[in-house]
Amino acid sequence: MATKSLGICGLDEAGRGALAGPMVVAAVVLGKDFKFGDVAPEIVMKDSKQMSNLQREKAFQLIKKHSLLIELEIMTVQEINKMGVGWANMEAFKRLIRKIDSNQYIVDGRWRSGDLGDKTPLVQCMIDADEIVSSTMSAGIVAKYKHDQIMLGLHSQYSEYGWNTNTGHGTQQHIKAIHEYGTNEHHRVRFVETAIRHASERMKFR
Repeated sequence: MATKSLGICGLDEAGRGALAGPMVVAAVVLGKDFKFGDVAPEIVMKDSKQMSNLQREKAFQLIKKHSLLIELEIMTVQEINKMGVGWANMEAFKRLIRKIDSNQYIVDGRWRSGDLGDKTPLVQCMIDADEIVSSTMSAGIVAKYKHDQIMLGLHSQYSEYGWNTNTGHGTQQHIKAIHEYGTNEHHRVRFVETAIRHASERMKFR
């Protein structure tokens, strides 16, 4: 059954390009006339990737308190390894759109929704929506916050990869750890292979 909501439903993801961990996709609906500056002018809302961890956490708590709806889809490493990250990204957006009954959906980035029945004309894909549309910006913050919390939890089991700081992304530290310790069940096979190949190619030209 679809979750009823009013207002714009913003959707965004976090962790798409990581070498390890799940991808988290969030949907957020804010009140029609809601403005963050009216309730917390001291918190500067912006693209989640441009925020510090502390700023992001404060923003997440603000969104959690004032949003009409928050929904998450977590796409597992197993799904990403089997079907590819592009499929996982689209599938998560589709699941959320089907689940939430709104009159407008704004998804960050270039994305083709395909056939979503009566909802197809209600879906708009917008480049940089996570910087200019409040609900989509909020979805990006929620997705990033939740994704990083998951990676922080995994770090307690696999501290050698530095997931508490690189959040699963392909930093030099992470790739070095993969060379030294190998991969585990939380790594995305294709992503790791590509990252290692690119790192090796860069070394050839030094």
